[in-house]
Amino acid sequence: MEKLTVMGIGAHPDDLELFCGGTLAKYADLGWRVFMCHATNGDKGHFNIPPDQLGEVRRKEAVNAARAIGAEVIFLNLPDGEIEVDIKTRALFIDAIRQCRPHVIITHPTEDYHGDHEAVSRLAIAASFFAGVTHIKTTHEPFEHIPHIYFMDTYAGVNFNPEEYVDIGNYINKKTEMLKAHESQLQWLKEHDQIDVLTLMDVSARYRGFQCMTVYAEGFKAYRSSLRIGTTRLLP
Repeated sequence: MEKLTVMGIGAHPDDLELFCGGTLAKYADLGWRVFMCHATNGDKGHFNIPPDQLGEVRRKEAVNAARAIGAEVIFLNLPDGEIEVDIKTRALFIDAIRQCRPHVIITHPTEDYHGDHEAVSRLAIAASFFAGVTHIKTTHEPFEHIPHIYFMDTYAGVNFNPEEYVDIGNYINKKTEMLKAHESQLQWLKEHDQIDVLTLMDVSARYRGFQCMTVYAEGFKAYRSSLRIGTTRLLP
């Protein structure tokens, strides 16, 4: 596979690790340049740590997680739970995409349980097209190609039927390491939702693996539109 650039765009620090961390690790191992872009600072997800401190905690956790696979990190620093699908926010996404210049973008599906996830999906789709429009001005210069987009899985796989799978059997330990870096979220989700995220991740990856006759896998759906349909598989 040609060595290109992949950009994961998640709503919150830990989303990419949970839903496509094994695939990003596999891309990195294949020599692709990997970017992990976190739209919000995740400053609402804790009972005890106040938002102004939590945002910094989660930034450090995200950096540590990305370091495990040698990925580069981008923070859009939007407030948790407050993503608006508007021109101003879209411009942030356009500039981030121009900075990374990805051939492949992995993001949330357009229908999910969390409003931030759905907003990020819509913004990523729109911004990835407008990133090539010369007369839309941002800090970084436009580029010539339109990235292919893949939607990653949902929480526990609810209402998501993958069309393509990535075997992550050799990367499940790396995925676990990345997710463990998000200590504040492991605690928050256990207390707030009574969910052990590490167990959820393992069960979900085993289930997707069962579907495609391997041990561990991650599932994806391609975003199908004009100018984004090719003949080459771009998932690793």
